[in-house]
Amino acid sequence: MAGRKRDPEAQRAALAAAEELLIEIGYHRVTMEKIAERSGVAKMTLYRWWPNKAAVVTDAVRGKLAPAQEPMGDALTVLAQLTAALTRYGDASVVAAAMSSRGEAGRADLRDILHPWEQALTAVTDTVTAQSWLGYVVYRVVFLLEEVTEADLRTLVERRSAD
Repeated sequence: MAGRKRDPEAQRAALAAAEELLIEIGYHRVTMEKIAERSGVAKMTLYRWWPNKAAVVTDAVRGKLAPAQEPMGDALTVLAQLTAALTRYGDASVVAAAMSSRGEAGRADLRDILHPWEQALTAVTDTVTAQSWLGYVVYRVVFLLEEVTEADLRTLVERRSAD
């Protein structure tokens, strides 16, 4: 990012506006113009700071998808926390849309978001199992847009325990 340094207050306003709009109207109806109108930050300034709406939305929700602190507890608790984080904005396809439209940067963001969840799971199981459980939740919630219930998660964890 070349040019002048970002004004932290204006940046917070833009990110808050992006998140509010995401909740109110959904990812596909959010535009840079609407973010500018809501935040009071000029559209040109938004484009200096972010290349597109996907980048703004990703920055706005990144902290909400990652655990507030290191996820703690057993595997079932961690998986339930992950499911709640991914469905925070209703239609979890917003995660896929924002990340996929950014190419490698979006994939890197998704890896960064999932990393603490993987670490929490590897504290209670092996890496392969942790990754398969993460994959199961992300696939069902983000790509199939299916509800993952506590019973689903319990079955997943218990099957591994039975092996």
